[in-house]
Formats: sequence, structure tokens, C-alpha cells
Amino acid sequence: MQKQVEQFLKQRGMYYADMDLSVECQKFIEEMKQGLNGEACTLDMLPTYLSVANKIDTNTPALVIDAGGTNFRVGCVTFDDAMQPQVSNFSKTQMPGIARELSKKDFFGKMVDLTKKVAETTEQIGFCFSYPTEIDKDKDGTLLRWTKEVKAPEVVGERIGENLVAGLKEVDGKDRGVVILNDTVATLLGGKGITSHRKFDGYIGFIFGTGTNACYIEEIQNIAKITDAKESTMIINMESGAYGKLPRGAVDEAFDAKTANPGDYQFEKMVSGRYLGPLLLDLLQVAAKEGLFSEGCNKALLVLGSCGLIDLNTFMCNPHDRSNIIAKCVKVETDCTFLYEIIDAMIERAAKACAITLSSIIIKTNTGLDSARPVGIIGEGTTFYKLKDFKEKLDYYMKAFLVKEHGRHYEFIKGEDLNLIGTAIAALSNK
Repeated sequence: MQKQVEQFLKQRGMYYADMDLSVECQKFIEEMKQGLNGEACTLDMLPTYLSVANKIDTNTPALVIDAGGTNFRVGCVTFDDAMQPQVSNFSKTQMPGIARELSKKDFFGKMVDLTKKVAETTEQIGFCFSYPTEIDKDKDGTLLRWTKEVKAPEVVGERIGENLVAGLKEVDGKDRGVVILNDTVATLLGGKGITSHRKFDGYIGFIFGTGTNACYIEEIQNIAKITDAKESTMIINMESGAYGKLPRGAVDEAFDAKTANPGDYQFEKMVSGRYLGPLLLDLLQVAAKEGLFSEGCNKALLVLGSCGLIDLNTFMCNPHDRSNIIAKCVKVETDCTFLYEIIDAMIERAAKACAITLSSIIIKTNTGLDSARPVGIIGEGTTFYKLKDFKEKLDYYMKAFLVKEHGRHYEFIKGEDLNLIGTAIAALSNK
């Protein structure tokens, strides 16, 4: 069965073993360099103008906003004298623009409504805005494009912080400072904050949830496209989900064509939580059309209207639980095994693809050479931690390629509320 699955995926250009880590990392690193130089490529490599070295104000509240792929979270964060974060007035709602299309006025009006109560307590705002945004030296950001199926086209090209601050000022007349950053950058800052007692040879923020992205600390001398930086290093938001040089198969391309932004964020559509479920359903239905399963299973798969990653993950955790919508398609035991093997192979492809991203960063920055001072990789995202065997597969490829072949060392770091903590650190240390 494994041979049949291998042949099926190979014929469609979607077999994980056909990705050569060395070749793909070289391609990825070249894209990183081009992005840093301001040349046309598929990695934005966005400067953040944020440093990891500035002092954090203590006993000062910050309004913290986290606009993610699914949720919109608001809270107040204060660091005490021992640098322990205190979170209060926390709330969570759906991200504006997910349920229906919003105008610019309605989009920012909704944000003001959701934040104005907490904003009464502070004049410092940290806004974790998890979409491709060009940050300027004032630490505000202009939205480049929406991802994750958010529908608010009039907001593209707008300065996010400026519009929010103006809306809040209409409510209470106060002037406020705002720092815009990506969720990946917030994760890096939060992870660095909780590991201040350790020595790491660099940090990577890595998101693998609804979407995927990575950020890291780069030397200013290597960022040719900017000339107005004050610090010697800067966090770079890579927008790695947009990477477009990874080999894709016919099903990848057909699936991409059906999304809201065809051609964009090819990497993210191959691996991330929002897309992996429906992509896999398309793949399984291709297999069903070719008669890979039993006749009854083929028919059941072809009429399956939708399938999320949660459904697939539930099946992988217990493939014999017939209450699951995938398991319900099973008619004979070989169906169950074929389904399991195909889904497992695609999870493996996602893990290997992410290993390419992380390994490329470490090799490019020439870090992690000392096993006692590894690179800290701060991982965040439900998919990262809960997708069956994903983290273990990722770790396998990184150890086989990065550690054994290149002598580079890393360590995964996990923490609670890192987005909120990192966003507060940005607001209270980068005024």
C-alpha cells in the first residue's frame, strides 16, 4: 500500500521524498537575499524597525491587540518589577472581515468598538496585526494585502495604526502611540522575554496555525533596501507563507486556483491549517476518481462536500472511529489504510517544507554552531502542536539535515500567551 501511495503522489508531483532539502534550502536562501536587497522575489522580507535590545518599561499598562487569522483578541498587559506580565481585561471575538465583507469605515469602526474600553487605561498600544504589512520607521504599518480569506478590500494600502488611533481619539480625545507588528514577530519577542535567563545564538519566531510565517534577527548591514535603521540588528518579518519556489503538484495548482487570491501564498496553501484540510480532500477525491479505494469508499469520498483539518486530524488520531466524516467513508479495511497513508504523507510533506524554512534561516545567519548556545525557535499555532506527528516529523528532518549534515543546533521554545507578551514588549520598549 505504501508503494501505491508513493506512486500516486509521485505522479502528481506531491511526494515528500522528492523534495531535496539541500537544493530547496539553497533556493530559499537566495530568495531571502533578494528580498533583503529589495529585488523581485516571493519573500517580502519586511523590516520591522523593532529591536530585541531595548529596555522595557515596567509598571506601565499597554493596550494589546492581536488580530489573527481567526480571532481578534484585546487585553491590557503590565510588567512588574520582576518582569512578570500581568494580563487583564482580556476578551476574544471573531476577526472583523471574516464573516462578511467590510468597508474601511466599518472595519476600523469595529476595531474601535472592540478596544475603546481597555484603551481608557493607557496611551501605549501594541497591535499584533497578522497580515502582510509594510512597517515604517514610525513603527506604523501599511497593509499590503489580505490573506486568510479576510474581506475588507478598502483597507489595503491603509496605515493600520494611524486609522485606529484616529478612531479612538474621536471617542475620548487622547493622543496615543502605537507599534504595529506581526504575530510572528510578537512570538519571537515573547519567547525571548520568557528565556532571558538563557543564552541563545539567535531567535526565530515560527507560526504554524491557520497560516504560517517566520521571522528572525538580521544584521542591518545585510538589509540593503533600507538606510534609516538606528540599531545594528533588526527583526525581519519574512512572510514565508508567500514563498513560491517549492515544487507544487497538479492538485496544489488546481486548489490554488479556487482560492480568493490565486497565485499568492503558495507555500501557505500547501501546508497551513486553513488550507491543508480542503487541499487533502481534493487529493483524496482525485484518488477516488482513479479507483484507489473500494467502490463504496470512492463514492462516499466523491460526495463529501467539505473537510477541515480537524476532521483529518481526528481520523489520524483514531482511524477506526466511525463517527468521523473521513472514517465514515471506509467500507473495507484497506480503505482505512490507504486513507491513513495518504494523509500521513501530506503531513510529512508539510513538516519537510517547514524544515526547509527553518533550516535556511539558521544556515543563512550562520548561527547555532555551539550546541550549548542553540538557536531558539519559538513555535506557535494549534496546528504546530496538535496536528498528529507534525512536530515530530519536523524535528526529524531538522536533526537529519541541520544538525547531522551542517552542525547547527536549535531548540524549540514553548510558552503561554506569547503573542500578547511579545506585543506588550514591543509597545513598552520601542516607543
